[in-house]
Formats: sequence, structure tokens, C-alpha cells
Amino acid sequence: MSIQSKTVFLSTILALLPAPAFAGGTLTGGATFPEQIVQEGTAVQSLAKQAQEVTTQISMYANDIERYQNMVTNTLDMPASMFAKIWNPLVGSIQKLTAIYNQAQALGYAGQNIGAQLAQEYQGAGSSIKNLSSVYANWNQTTNTDMADALESQHLAAQNFATQDASMQTIQNEAQTAQGREQVAAAAVAAANVTTKSIQQLEQITMAGQDAVLAYQRQQKAEKNVTAQAAANGLFSGGTNNPSLLP
Repeated sequence: MSIQSKTVFLSTILALLPAPAFAGGTLTGGATFPEQIVQEGTAVQSLAKQAQEVTTQISMYANDIERYQNMVTNTLDMPASMFAKIWNPLVGSIQKLTAIYNQAQALGYAGQNIGAQLAQEYQGAGSSIKNLSSVYANWNQTTNTDMADALESQHLAAQNFATQDASMQTIQNEAQTAQGREQVAAAAVAAANVTTKSIQQLEQITMAGQDAVLAYQRQQKAEKNVTAQAAANGLFSGGTNNPSLLP
């Protein structure tokens, strides 16, 4: 599958929720780009906690489904209300996971934009700032690929997730068989693990970017201080000790 088709697949997989408001690339309109990367770090840290919580929930629901599968030969014979207590929370957690994944992707693209602007603003900076945008871009592409591979490993065909309606219909279709339900649950666990790991990596990238900006700002300040001190020394050197100025 091409990267483009994987992106389409992932953007609609498992009941996609609306994209977050900061998806356009900036986090706060009036903030400078050094300030924005700090805001990005705060947002990523918050998202990492959410991802971990949802991953725990999904794993729990997936384990519950597996236990039920082992208890009965056909869960369709269960009362609907009993099965709904397991399946509905799992689907709800999948929707939350999708929202978190979309927000992480938006933060990744925002990071690309911030990194590019920082490279423009700090043209004398080192590779940590110059390459920041491309590091974010690589994260986006790698995360998309890892997510697609994780889901496809559970034999969920990409073409069945081409639209939001198709995604929900596929989940409903899978729910008609025990094997289908197990595939959805296993895919959810795999997707949750990829999301949690990728957001942790995004946090590391953002923190490294913040450190690079602070280091460059400190370097600039130190250079200005040296220049100012040199100018002051030049201004006051000689002074009244110059014999030609003595009476």
C-alpha cells in the first residue's frame, strides 16, 4: 500500500472524529515560534497521558472479549444487553484512540511548521534546529506506516475503511462473528500500542527541539555579552593614563 493510500485509510479508520483546532500548524496565533514549541511540548505531554489511559482501557476490554469467547462457543447467543456491556465500551475507546491519534498527527504537522520557521528565524543555529522540521516529517511518515502495518496484521483490509461510514459499517460487520470481534479487539490493542509509543517519540522530539532553542538563545546572549564587554573595554582603555592628556 502506498503512503498516500495508507494516510487515507488511517484518517478514516475506526470511526474518525473531527480534527482538532490546531491542525493547521500553529498552536497560539500570537505566540512566537520559540514560545510555540514550548506549547507544543505541553500539548504532547497531555496527549501522552491520555494515550496511556486509553491503551489500558482497550487492553482491558480486549481481554474481556477474549474471556467471553472462551466461555461460550457463539457469543451471538448471549443476551444483547450482556454483550453490549463489553463491545460498546471497546468501540467507544477505539473512537477516543482515533481522536488521540489524529491530535498527535496534527501536533506532528504543527511541529514541522514550527521547525521550519525556527530554522528561518535562527539561520545561524546548528543542525538540531535546522533539521527539526525534517525530524517531525519523518515521525509523521513512520507513524502512519507503523499504524497501517499494525492494523493490517490483523487482516483488516484497507479498502474497507475508505470512508467514515465504511469504517463503522466494517466494525458492525465484524461484530457478527466471534472471529471478527476478536480481530477488531486485537487491532485496537495493536493500534493503541503504536499510538502510545509514537506519542512518546513525539515528546522526545519536541523536548529536544526545546533544548536546542534554549541552547541557541543562551549562546546568542553570551555572544552579545562578550561583544558588549569588549566595546566597554575599548571605550575605557587608556583613559587619563594617556600621557598626552596629562597637564
